[in-house]
Amino acid sequence: MSKQHAEAGLKEARIVAEIHEMFGRYGPTFVDLASGKRSDLKALLDFYGAPLRFVGDSFHLVMKDDAAITEEEGMGGEIHHLQKAHFAGSSLDNCSVKVLNAQAALVDALWLRRNSSGALMSRFGVVYLVVLTPAGWRITSAVNTSE
Repeated sequence: MSKQHAEAGLKEARIVAEIHEMFGRYGPTFVDLASGKRSDLKALLDFYGAPLRFVGDSFHLVMKDDAAITEEEGMGGEIHHLQKAHFAGSSLDNCSVKVLNAQAALVDALWLRRNSSGALMSRFGVVYLVVLTPAGWRITSAVNTSE
């Protein structure tokens, strides 16, 4: 293996590790917000970057700036919806990272959501576009996929 290939492999491994570390913080932060243990919705901005696009079978949200991300029409609304549904936890069942280049990666994640009695609320996949911004790695697009 050439030195150039070895360096590229190390760089890719570093990117994958950084993104896994980010998702390791993202999950617990989202859970704390959605379960009502935290109320500082601006904590989401450590993980999301504007403009942010979320797409599902029945919705397509575009949040043009940080304020739109935390507002009721954005991710703030999703947090409040989960609080009303007695959401208690979410865990990653699978998380794979495909590095696209030095500034972008696709993350294919499978999430399990549970309510306060421990029952499975939902199991769903999300493909995220994660980009390197001046503030670090941020989710800029997310597409719900069928499980």
